[in-house]
Amino acid sequence: MRKRRIGAVVVAAVALSMLLWGCKEKAPEDTQGQTQEAAQKAEEEESEPEGKDPDRTIKVGFVFSNIISTDAWAQTSENARLYLEENCENIQTFKVENIAGGADCERVMREYINDGCEMIVGTSFDYMDYMLALADEFPDIAFINGSGYETKDNLSIYIAKLEQGRYLTGMLAGEMTQVDKIGYCTSIPFPDPIKQLNGFAAGVASVNPEAEVVALWSNSFNDPTTDALCANTLIDQGCDLICIDLSSSAVAQVCEERGIMFIGSSVDMREFAPSQQLTANCWTWGPWMAKQVEAVRNGTFQGEWCELDINDGAISLAEFGDQVPQNVIDMVEEQRQKFIDGDEVFKGPIYDNTGKLRVPEGETLTGEAANNMQWFLPNVIDNWADKPTD
Repeated sequence: MRKRRIGAVVVAAVALSMLLWGCKEKAPEDTQGQTQEAAQKAEEEESEPEGKDPDRTIKVGFVFSNIISTDAWAQTSENARLYLEENCENIQTFKVENIAGGADCERVMREYINDGCEMIVGTSFDYMDYMLALADEFPDIAFINGSGYETKDNLSIYIAKLEQGRYLTGMLAGEMTQVDKIGYCTSIPFPDPIKQLNGFAAGVASVNPEAEVVALWSNSFNDPTTDALCANTLIDQGCDLICIDLSSSAVAQVCEERGIMFIGSSVDMREFAPSQQLTANCWTWGPWMAKQVEAVRNGTFQGEWCELDINDGAISLAEFGDQVPQNVIDMVEEQRQKFIDGDEVFKGPIYDNTGKLRVPEGETLTGEAANNMQWFLPNVIDNWADKPTD
C-alpha cells in the first residue's frame, strides 16, 4: 500500500509540473532529474525497516559464561566483539562476564533489551533455552548463540566445522610424535567434542596409521585442576604430545613445565606456554558476526543454524612453532587448500573402534550426521565408561 501511495504522489507531481509549464510534452531536464531522484529516494525508503534510521547506532550486548581472560572459548567471542568495534560503523557493544546459564543470564539479556540493544550474543550452550524463550517474547530482537541446535526466526546458532582444523593438527601430531602415542585432553563426551576428536584422529591416521590417540574427558569445559590432572596423567602414561580441546590454559602450562609438545585450542596459547606449542586451532567469528549486525540494521536478519568453515575464515591455525619442519608445514598447508576446494574430513569407508562400518565407501559424513557422533575411530583409545551403544 505504501508503495502505491508513493507512486501516486510521484504521478501527481509530474502532472502538476506539466500544467505549470503549459502542458509541454516533455518536462525540462532539471525537473525530470528531480522527479527521478524523488522516485529513487522513495524506493530506498521502501526497502528500509519501517520507522528505523539506517544510520542509527546498533547496540549489541554480549553475555559470557566465564571470565574472558581465563577461558579460551570465551576469548574467541571477545575477539569477535572487538572486531565489530573496529570494523563496523555506528555500533556500540557491551559485555558481561562470568554469567552462568539460568536466571542470571536471562536477567542480563533482559537488561540489554531494556537498554536498547537490538542484538544479543550469548557464548554458552547453557544459554540456549533462555534465548529460545526470549526470542518468542521479543520477536524484534536478534539473538545469536555460540553453539546449540535449535533456532527461531530471530535466533541464530553459530558454530563451525571444527573437524577441519582438528584434522590439520592431527596430521601435524602424527608427524611429530616419536612414540606413536598422542594424548587428547577434552571436555564432555557429547557429539561436538566427539566430532572434533574423530577429526583429529582421522588426521593422525592419514599420515601415521600406527599412532594411537588416547582421550581423557575432564567432564567440564574449564576446570583447571582437573584439566591439569588429565594432562599429567596422559604424560605419565607415555604420551609425548598433547592436543587440547578445553578452555583453560592448565594443560598448556603443564606441557610447558614438563617439556611436552602440545597443540592449543580456540586461540593461540603461546602466552601461557611459549616454547612447547606446535600450533593452535583458532576459531574466528568476527567477519560473520559483522554481517549479522548489518542484517539487523537493514531489517533482513533471519535466524538459522550456521556451521561456518575454513572458507568463511572461521577456522585457522596459529603460527607454527620453530620445532615444526618445513616439509610438515607444507603438507598441512596442502591439505588446508584441499578443504578450501571442498574436500571433507569424514570420507568412507570409515569403521569405528568396535569394527562397525559407519560411513560406506563413496559416502561422506557431514552436517547433522557428523554432529551426532557417539562413536570413535579405530585409532582412538577412549575412556568413556558409560558411552551409549547402538
